[in-house]
Order: sequence, then structure tokens, then C-alpha cells
Amino acid sequence: MQLVWEKPDVYKLSHVNQDNLWKKLIADLFEDFLLFFLPDLHAEVDFSKQVELLQQELFKEIIEHRQGRKVADQIAKVHLKSGKEQWILVHTEIQAVDEVHFAKRMFEYFYRISDRYGKKIVAIAIFTNKSTKSTNQYHEKYFGTEIMYTFNKFVVSDFDEEELKKSPKLFSKAILASIYLYQTKNKMSLRSAYKRVLLSEVWLLSNVERTEIRALLYFIDYLLNLPKSMSEQLIRDVKDEIKGEEEILHLSKEDLPPTLAGVLELERQEGIEQTIKQIISGLIETGADDEWIAEVSKLPVTKIKEIRKELK
Repeated sequence: MQLVWEKPDVYKLSHVNQDNLWKKLIADLFEDFLLFFLPDLHAEVDFSKQVELLQQELFKEIIEHRQGRKVADQIAKVHLKSGKEQWILVHTEIQAVDEVHFAKRMFEYFYRISDRYGKKIVAIAIFTNKSTKSTNQYHEKYFGTEIMYTFNKFVVSDFDEEELKKSPKLFSKAILASIYLYQTKNKMSLRSAYKRVLLSEVWLLSNVERTEIRALLYFIDYLLNLPKSMSEQLIRDVKDEIKGEEEILHLSKEDLPPTLAGVLELERQEGIEQTIKQIISGLIETGADDEWIAEVSKLPVTKIKEIRKELK
């Protein structure tokens, strides 16, 4: 099974590189991706065999893109339970601007891959924008010669929000995040609230691989981006809730999504401040004056006075 990812023409969502986020998420959660969108196909795939990531060079001769389009550099190969290989073409549109030609382009991918490699193809198109006029069929008819090509098409906003909240499928959290992104385009406070709920639900999941949790946290954290001040407030709000989460996830700070990394950094800073406060408290108890303590600690005299006041 081959996974091909195409970058869309244009998207304007304030510094959020959605195509890369979706590409990474599907590569990391490929089994969950198929379970969510094509459960019948998922049942036929042998996931006991390791998914092999291949290089995009395989398709450089097959998919000829217009200028400005690129092939993603992650291609996955898996096996069916029957022992055969099945290819899957996955296309995502962040903001479709050439909707009239989209179905034709999907058909071109189909016949080029089929002609070159002789593989049966399951094609999936995913639109993350609110609506699209693109159809999931390409029809061509000319003097008795007729072609009808149909592929799987999903529009994120078509999914029922309440059903997604109830769904046990891991990928439902990613779909919810994508829905919330558009619902909160100019409502950052609401986005922050949605983001906190989603992050909490993910890091509290049980019986889920830590790598899967990290992939979802990464996607949600970056997709639902917030202004700096709101991000900092979110970190303070969730600090106690996810205390010790680094041990649960078995991740280094470098691998953590921004919110979790921010929590660890905040705890580190608070730990340093507490240690300094304990040292200064000891100096105060020895009778040292505020000016001398400020000089040796390189802290403002006002800070020393605050600590002295707390001790009293």
C-alpha cells in the first residue's frame, strides 16, 4: 500500500502549516487514519507487519504537478491480510482554489500509477476547508467513448461534532481540532477553551500507545495555535493537571509539543525560584540586611523585602 501526499496551492491560516501537520499525523497514525475514514479497508490490512516509509522519488515519473505543487516526502507501504499489496492515494486540500479540475487531477494520478505499476488504487480526498464544490467523480464522454472515475471524498466540516466527541476512534480528536480551527478563526478565547479540552482528553487517554498520544498532542497543539499571551496562560492553567506527564509519555523535553514543554519549563523555573527563596530565607534568619542579600544574590532589594515580609 502506498501513501502519496500532495501539497495544496494556497492556504491562509496565520502561520499554521496545515499540510505538513496533516502529513505528519497520517504518517504517525496511519492505522487510526484508515480506521476512521475507511473501516472496511482497515479490516483487510495486516498491521502486524511494519509499515515501511518509502521515498517520494518513486512517484516523480508518475505524478507531474503543475508549478507550485509538490509531492510529500512520506510514502507508506503496508500489506493486506491476503498477502497482497494495496495502494492508497491520499490527497488533502487545505483551501481548494482549482476545484473545477480537482477530480480530473485525481483521475490522472489513478491512471498514471495504474499504468506504471499495475496496482489497484484506493483513492481518498480530504478537504479541511468548510465547504467545497469539488465532486468525487470525473466523467468524460465523447462520441461513444465514456469514462467514469469515482474516489472517496471527505469534508471535515461534514462530520457531526457531537458524534465526534462520543467517538472512541483516535482520529476523531484530529477532526474535531480541524473543525474548531475554522469555528474560532476570530475567537481566540474560544479556541483556547476548545484546545484545553482536547489536549486534556488526549493526554488522559488510557490503553493508547504513547507515540500515538504524542502525535495527536503535536497536531492539536500546533493546529490550534494561539497568541503568545494566551499560550502562556494555557500553560499556567494546565500545569497542575498534567504534572508528571513527562514520565507517563516517556518523552524528552525536545520531543514534547509546545504546551507540555511549556509546563515542564514553568515547573523548572518555579523550582529554581523556590530554591533561591529558601536560600534567601536562610540568610534573612541569620540577621543579614536586605541590601547585602540583594548584592550577593543579584536580586532587587524589593524582592528581598517581599520574601522577608512573607516570613513574618
